[in-house]
Amino acid sequence: MTALKNKKRVAVIGAGPSGLVTLKELVEAGHEVECFETRQSIGGLFNDGSEELQLTTSNITTAFGSFYRDCDRERGPVIWSGSEYLDYLKDFAENFDLLRRIHFATRVVSLEQDSDGSGWILQADPVGQDGDSPAICGEEQHFDHIAICSGANASPVVPKWKGTMEFEGRIVHSTELSGIDELAGKRVLLVGLGETGSDVSLSAAKVAQALALSTRSGPGYIIPRLYRGRPSDLDTNRCYHSLARRFGGSRIVRLKTGIENALLGEHDDRAVLRKANQINRDRGLSPFHRFGTKNTSFIEAMHYHGASYKPDIDRFDRDRAVFVDGSEFQCDIVVCCTGYRILVPCSSSWKPLSEAPPKPRGLFKRMIDPRFGASLVWIGLVRPGIGAVPPCAEMQARYFAQLVSGSIPLPSVDEMNRDVAYHARLDLEQFPDDASRLLTLTDYLRFLDSLAGVMGCRPQLRRTLLRDPLTGLKLLLAPLNGAQYRLVGPKAEPERARAFLRSLPTMPWPVLGYELLLLSLFELFGLNRDRWSNKGGGILAGSTRKL
Repeated sequence: MTALKNKKRVAVIGAGPSGLVTLKELVEAGHEVECFETRQSIGGLFNDGSEELQLTTSNITTAFGSFYRDCDRERGPVIWSGSEYLDYLKDFAENFDLLRRIHFATRVVSLEQDSDGSGWILQADPVGQDGDSPAICGEEQHFDHIAICSGANASPVVPKWKGTMEFEGRIVHSTELSGIDELAGKRVLLVGLGETGSDVSLSAAKVAQALALSTRSGPGYIIPRLYRGRPSDLDTNRCYHSLARRFGGSRIVRLKTGIENALLGEHDDRAVLRKANQINRDRGLSPFHRFGTKNTSFIEAMHYHGASYKPDIDRFDRDRAVFVDGSEFQCDIVVCCTGYRILVPCSSSWKPLSEAPPKPRGLFKRMIDPRFGASLVWIGLVRPGIGAVPPCAEMQARYFAQLVSGSIPLPSVDEMNRDVAYHARLDLEQFPDDASRLLTLTDYLRFLDSLAGVMGCRPQLRRTLLRDPLTGLKLLLAPLNGAQYRLVGPKAEPERARAFLRSLPTMPWPVLGYELLLLSLFELFGLNRDRWSNKGGGILAGSTRKL
């Protein structure tokens, strides 16, 4: 642990993945940190998942860049189940000795800024009446900084439709189900085809009497969890994701899908993949212009279990839903997989938050309100279209720890506002159908490299390719993960990160060869000039501190 002359006292609200990595970075920087968690254990919403819950990104992509457990070549890339990811988080917390700093079953009920604006006064109360209250409860505590890590999935959203008062069935959010068995033998209408909705649809189709799937705008760009028996996010690499976004839906890029299809293995369900490709093609979708639905479960539900596909709901009658195309579906229960809204913990106790809750796209690096600076930050309000949230939260946590330590200055308010406006514009241009309603949606590589550029830990690809070709190729062609940002800059672990990166698998070489050809041609003819990263020197740029 680093000894600091100016040690700060920091409160971390939430002990899910974002809270844990924030706690770890602050403790390692030498600060005094207290974490408040309403549940009895770490993991956040992953404690609420069903036994069938599976992540949609591999262990390689999901793991933090400072802790690679179960990500080595011996086990190979896998998709963790929810319980396996919880085990990983527990190992992470134990490895960095975090548990003793977490106040479980404790809710922050009051948060006020000091009268002189120099810090924060926080009050916490125990959740429930059983057992002894944590010693910190009931008293006002002073903190220099606050990190809110309660995530974007805090409050389930259930849409409002005409006729729900007359509907005699149940309308529930997916989080209210005690288990899939609750749907056995019933006529089920499932609303929403994001990743959760897709997974729930397959489980429900296996037990329900009948199942209909309703969606307002259709699924996102469909990507199978597995390709040739391995996680498909092996293709989430720096080479492919550095292509200019304006070519993301063009024929030359879609040809890559044809190459992948020609290489399918015995583990791949060709019928389901054909249907996924057809849906993507017919709707004109690309992997860079819609959020990713990184599983094909809803297609399996339709292809193998008879689920029907319906448009948006117009209204409900006594025993059925009526859709905007005039069709109907008689149903007993409506399961809404319709997402969440962001809640501000204890916001009612402090007017600036209660009157103007945070809008993720209005925060500098999705974490800092220019009005309040680094004294109050949000960690984890990021949803990459393709990619994983934990590496994004880790980068935010590392940046926050540097700001708290004073090792890096916070840009001026004008500079932050310009950066906020710039990336908000890019989000809205890149995701025209989704960004306005998915407030946390952004581009994975752009977000990670943007923060890395500010911190000075962006991979030095040109130098690495020249001096260490194997590591350089893995930087370019292996899955984009947190270890790439541990090679240089603050808190670098170059030898450990290099060994991990060298062990990583990649997509088949015919796919990589085509991606390299595209990137080379795009760079040669200047077709990538509209790509954001060229502001900082392009794909071969190093670890600058530019905004």
